[in-house]
Amino acid sequence: MRPSDHLTILLGGIPLGCDNIGDEAIVACVVRMLREDLPDAEFAVATADPATAELLGVRVVPPFGFAGVPADGFSDAVRAFDAYVWCGATGLSDYPHVALDLLERAQRAGVPTFVWGVGMDDEPNPVFFRAHGRRRRLLSALGLLGAYEGRLRARLGRRLRATLPRCRGVWVRDPESAAVLASFGVPGVRVAADTAILQTADRPVRHLADRPLALGLCISTQRRVADLEGVKRLVATVRAGGARVVGIPMNPKTDRALLEGLGVECIPGDTPEAVCEAAAGCRAVLSSRLHLLILAANVGTSVFGVARGSKVANWLANFGRTVEGSFDDCDWDAAAAHVLAALRDPGDWEAVRASAYARLLARLDVARTEFVAALRSLRP
Repeated sequence: MRPSDHLTILLGGIPLGCDNIGDEAIVACVVRMLREDLPDAEFAVATADPATAELLGVRVVPPFGFAGVPADGFSDAVRAFDAYVWCGATGLSDYPHVALDLLERAQRAGVPTFVWGVGMDDEPNPVFFRAHGRRRRLLSALGLLGAYEGRLRARLGRRLRATLPRCRGVWVRDPESAAVLASFGVPGVRVAADTAILQTADRPVRHLADRPLALGLCISTQRRVADLEGVKRLVATVRAGGARVVGIPMNPKTDRALLEGLGVECIPGDTPEAVCEAAAGCRAVLSSRLHLLILAANVGTSVFGVARGSKVANWLANFGRTVEGSFDDCDWDAAAAHVLAALRDPGDWEAVRASAYARLLARLDVARTEFVAALRSLRP
């Protein structure tokens, strides 16, 4: 028996409460969005951070499948809810084995499932979908590496095709994610936008010309940068050009350590609000973390990206921009020159950003209406 006469919704599917400010921005925006449209609904979040309860005014449950918490107890926990929503991040390609397992458990428990605002990189997480070490060397020597990694990808496709069509609705954050799912044989997915674009929806945007000459910087530790000396040269070049470099770590532990190792002073805050405040004090941001680019663009800051998968390129495409390079192959000297030129002269960025956000918000509004209607239908 469910604990309330109100609609009860469990949000999860990504490792919340695990030192990723972007993930926390997503879930905060999803809760706020749904609470506006479903004021009588009750929400719970699967997270490793108990402070989320007071911060968002929600119940919390363990982060099943993440942070060392087994998924075994999820089936019993999810039965207390009217709906389970896997929301946000790039979980379709980063953590598919966990998130799909949770969706499947909820479906077997008879709980309606939804996927909201999730991204899908064109390359699934190499930790899980590539051979490594001795196995990789052996398979390469035998000429079987491609076949082995192809089987891993085919297995993911079978699970996606088996699980996602059983959801009451699937909305991804961009057309590129929908195209990747279609390539796996999952057509008809709806396109929304990343809910984190709502993080500062009511905040006035300060013109770039009125801001200090400063670059916000974040380089993720999730994948090793091939040329870390090149990043150091970039920092030195920007400073020599008269601009300040501000470290904005999206993982307040690992990203901070890397940035400080580069001699970059980092902001003290570790919340989405602190990130937005720091980005609003910069004319441009260069990041390999997608959600720093989103939060920075929210407050009008010009954004530049380094690729770690396709998600950064997908976001920059909204503004007609391309990545500066990838973790494996980036001309950091050219990137420094490009960013420094933009700090001095932002060109038509403000108009381009305004046009892109009008499209993104319109797309999100249509998807939001569909999503809320589907949730409302669960209760008479």
